[in-house]
Amino acid sequence: MRYAGVHSIADAAARMGGPIAQEIAGGLFLLTWILASGSGFIGLAEGFKTLSNRHVCNIAWTLVAATCTAIVSSIPTLGRLSILAWIGFASIFTAVFIVVVGVTQVDRPAAAPQTGPYDMDVHAVGIPEFAPGVVAAVNLFTGYGSTPTFIPVIAEMRNPRSFTKSLFSSQVFLASCYVAFGTVVYMYCGKYVASPSLGSAGGTLEKIAYGVSIPGFIMTTTLWVHLAAKFLLVRILRNSVHLQSKTVIHWVTWLGSTIGISALAFIIAEAVPFFSYLVGLIGSICCMPTCLIIPAFMGLYMDWEKRSSSKVKMSLCALHIFTIVLGSFMTVVGTYTTIQSIIDAYNDGRVGSAFTC
Repeated sequence: MRYAGVHSIADAAARMGGPIAQEIAGGLFLLTWILASGSGFIGLAEGFKTLSNRHVCNIAWTLVAATCTAIVSSIPTLGRLSILAWIGFASIFTAVFIVVVGVTQVDRPAAAPQTGPYDMDVHAVGIPEFAPGVVAAVNLFTGYGSTPTFIPVIAEMRNPRSFTKSLFSSQVFLASCYVAFGTVVYMYCGKYVASPSLGSAGGTLEKIAYGVSIPGFIMTTTLWVHLAAKFLLVRILRNSVHLQSKTVIHWVTWLGSTIGISALAFIIAEAVPFFSYLVGLIGSICCMPTCLIIPAFMGLYMDWEKRSSSKVKMSLCALHIFTIVLGSFMTVVGTYTTIQSIIDAYNDGRVGSAFTC
């Protein structure tokens, strides 16, 4: 392997920019999965709340989600989670498919007016105002925001040389599902797509979709907390005998990481209790730097000295530079518009206050 010592995006940043770059990249990686876990808790709590006919306080369900995640994510290795991860994937995929089919069978979306005429406002090419357009673009990009986790996954693969094949097959499948499922739901719901979208069909179909999705939500948040905790464990115990040896210090650090990250994600889920805006924060603050800016710098690091060797290398370097500029712009603008949207949502009364039922 060309860079065998690189086990995370922080290691890659350290190779390019030294300790300061490593700390910045590591902090962004950690923040990404803490915020993502918070968004998962919101989805999981919404599922529990829907199944209980909203008779239990939302804070209680979010706490249940955080507790379940903290327990399962404390399993030490990803290998032991693989079977549960496949179950989680099947769960989420089936739930989304139920919604996709369901919205084609109901008279009108659950979020639309239930009597009288209504307009779904469907456009092949939309022309939104600047702030909503940026938030929407960031949210779409966040769907592909897991790419920084691919580097630590390589470290646990039995045959790292199979990574490229796994990468392309998974991303082609993911993109195909996004386009197909997203198009159908938008065509039948328009501006009345629920957030999370599992509630778009409403009624019994909503309960079925959320019921099927719960194992998937638990496993998704489990993997996110596990990855963040593993990064934190290595960061704290690096160059120590406790990193590989299952000592008391090792277990205290590991359990403290999983429980602490779950607790932080719980606080975030209650402080920003609306799914789409939290996803926007993840995309703008975290995914733009870790999925666009840092990988583009990695590309420049590998290709810059060879830029004059061929037109292909020169074009790649130009693409890397363009990606850095685009990522920087979207980070600044996306963060500003998302935070402003959150402030406006609170001021307009579209959402309740933090830490309320």
